Amino acid sequence: MTEPAPAPTPPAPREDMAGAFDFRSYAIAAYVLFLFGWMNGISAIVAVILAYVKRREAAGTIWASHFDNVVLTFWVVIAGFFLGMLSWPLTLGLWVAEWPVFWPGTFTLPLLGLLIFPLLAFWSLYRLIRGLIRAAEQRAY
Repeated sequence: MTEPAPAPTPPAPREDMAGAFDFRSYAIAAYVLFLFGWMNGISAIVAVILAYVKRREAAGTIWASHFDNVVLTFWVVIAGFFLGMLSWPLTLGLWVAEWPVFWPGTFTLPLLGLLIFPLLAFWSLYRLIRGLIRAAEQRAY
């Protein structure tokens, strides 16, 4: 009689695949935290810190593009928010300085703020949701 063949051993997980799974979960967590940041603000800061910490480790993988996306979106949102907020005090100052005669340009500054905020919200939500979907599909941003 012949001896039964030993059962094949399952292949050991590759080191890069184990790390990729970790990066995937970190990228998804960063996107979800940033989306919750639209409600509370604090979790967006946590998301960008997480992205900064993991970005260097993920260099050379598809996940680096996700972390770069979170960081870029965060800073554009911050810059756009302050640019939009800056338009309101400047407008009020011009209105007070030129009262009772209004310069037509003073009406364009608040319109700039009214235009920036919805565009900023749409742009950032698009990038975050698109990144979340691509991270779930394990594709680069």
